[in-house]
Amino acid sequence: MGEIIYGKEKAVKLRENIRRGIKKLSAARPPGLEIIIAGKDPASVYYAGLIQRAGDKEGISVNIKQFKKPHTGDISKYITGLNRNNTVDGILVQLPLPKNIDDERIFDLLSPQKDIDGQTPLNQGRLMTGREGIFPATAMGIIRILESNGIEISGKKVAVVGRSSTVGLPAAKMLLDRNATVTICHSKSRPLENYTKDADIVVVSAGRPELVGPEHVKEGACVIDVGTNEVNSKMVGDVAIEAVLKKAVVSPVIGGVGALTLACLFENTFEIYKNHINGIPAK
Repeated sequence: MGEIIYGKEKAVKLRENIRRGIKKLSAARPPGLEIIIAGKDPASVYYAGLIQRAGDKEGISVNIKQFKKPHTGDISKYITGLNRNNTVDGILVQLPLPKNIDDERIFDLLSPQKDIDGQTPLNQGRLMTGREGIFPATAMGIIRILESNGIEISGKKVAVVGRSSTVGLPAAKMLLDRNATVTICHSKSRPLENYTKDADIVVVSAGRPELVGPEHVKEGACVIDVGTNEVNSKMVGDVAIEAVLKKAVVSPVIGGVGALTLACLFENTFEIYKNHINGIPAK
């Protein structure tokens, strides 16, 4: 039987450091974080509320703006105002955006200096070219959960299942930067086990319930589940946890990377806030 690894302990430590850092600055205002929701997606509304409640505990002022009938022009105008607002340090646009929204226009407009989830072209380019920047929180959480649980990355074979700009691609680049040999898999990578079976680490973020089973992983591998799917009113991941645990170490979607994603969003917000308070110009 394999071991379950969690991210909560590391997340708690990160958030404690952020809380202490905010208090230490003793600034005239708290860090300001703005969350934009386009539409009525229940998962987006729930997640935004979770961030807001957690932010209150850490001393971060979180405001939620929901566009129930979203239009690209309305959201663009609102983001332009946030870019100019000196009390707003971080902006998070909840994904996925509705099909009628021009996401390229939204992220082209969003200030890279306030983009706390690393989705603007500049921040994505900085990641891909190995420069400093603000990087996607979930991908950062994947690295943190591996490192905090003593999972060696350097020299290991890694299979990343999923190629989104928020998780798959940035996670692959961060793993590559830590000297892993990385294979990126997607819907056309068939059969999937041909690409995952030899991997020491398997990161799964495809949005397909229990896509990865024991036949996809080797004995002793480490499997990081980042998939979120609602099945019969329950949240399940992309990994068949109980079956895969018989062969591998597993980080489940519940209690795994999610807690670290939230902590990394706050960490990004705090770093931007600290620069604003100290008058450090944006790079």
